[in-house]
Amino acid sequence: MERSFYYVVTWSEANALVRVLSNRFIPFALVQSKQLKIPPNHIAIVFPNLDVRIYAVVREFFGGDGIRYPDPLAYKISSNNPLL
Repeated sequence: MERSFYYVVTWSEANALVRVLSNRFIPFALVQSKQLKIPPNHIAIVFPNLDVRIYAVVREFFGGDGIRYPDPLAYKISSNNPLL
C-alpha cells in the first residue's frame, strides 16, 4: 500500500477507529515509525491516496486534514543535493 497521509492517535482511540474504518472498507495501515516521530502510547493510522468522497469521510472521523506522509525518495534526492 502506498502511503499518502496519516493521523496520530492514542492506542485506545485507534481501537475504535480501526473498527469504524474496517466496517466501511476504508483502506489503512497501523504504523509505528521513528521517521514519523510518534509520541509514546500513540500510533499512526496511515492511508493511501483516497477518492475524494472517501477522504471526506475520513476527514470527518478525524476532525481535519491528515499529515502528509514523508516521501523517502524526495528526502534521498534533497539530502544528496550539494546545492541544498
